[in-house]
Amino acid sequence: MKTKQLLLAGLILCTTAAHAHRVWVTSNHTHGGEILKAELGYGEFPELEPIAQDRLHIFRRPMQLVTENGKEDLQQKGRYNYQYESKKPVKEGSYLLIAEYQPTFWSKNREGWKQTDMKAMPDAEYCEQTRMYGKNVVNVGHESADTKIVTRPVGYGLEIVPMDNPANIHVGERFKVKVLFNGEPLPNAVVTATFDGFDTSDRSKSHKVEAQAFYDKTGDDGTVDIIPLRQGFWKANVEHKVDYADQKVCQKLSSYSTLTFQIGHQAH
Repeated sequence: MKTKQLLLAGLILCTTAAHAHRVWVTSNHTHGGEILKAELGYGEFPELEPIAQDRLHIFRRPMQLVTENGKEDLQQKGRYNYQYESKKPVKEGSYLLIAEYQPTFWSKNREGWKQTDMKAMPDAEYCEQTRMYGKNVVNVGHESADTKIVTRPVGYGLEIVPMDNPANIHVGERFKVKVLFNGEPLPNAVVTATFDGFDTSDRSKSHKVEAQAFYDKTGDDGTVDIIPLRQGFWKANVEHKVDYADQKVCQKLSSYSTLTFQIGHQAH
């Protein structure tokens, strides 16, 4: 009996841990005239892992490249289901690569988490409608550092908007970003950031959030200065929870957003 209880507790822990995943986006360094290759992170940063079959529908909207002509869908292509490619070669310039985790109800009772609301799970201890957004600053070519597209909001429910192209930011300099919630500046929001190689611990079993190299809160205007103290691939993160509109359906609307960017030259 005790063994079964321990097993059940372990399953609940794993389910909770899986629910704690965040969305982030990465792309290979690309030269003008080449196909852009990108990957959708949904797991332990910076490790990439296949998306579980029961969650593929949450990512039914394809990854998109934001250009001066609007948003272009990428195609899922590669050995793994988190790999994407542009449908045609991209020219030199600065872009945004975006991905969205569709709003999904998650409720938890004594048996664990399920993709459902409180009407379908009346004994739920907690319910949230989860929505996640990932954004990656893409500089195609070695000299690209334009700000026109990069600093423009894409219209997500929660997003981190760079005030400059990170290609213009050197190690130790301040990289100002603005956090928007439903298009409006979000004050007093906690923004954390870390980089590939900062946390080298094995989190494959614990699924704990990776250690952060930066922590601060946004000001009244929704801005905060991220201070990247070393070069490399960075991920900034922000979360925000509000009451769900219908408390009989769910308790919270939970939004999670990341911004990934390169400080210093990216490897070829």
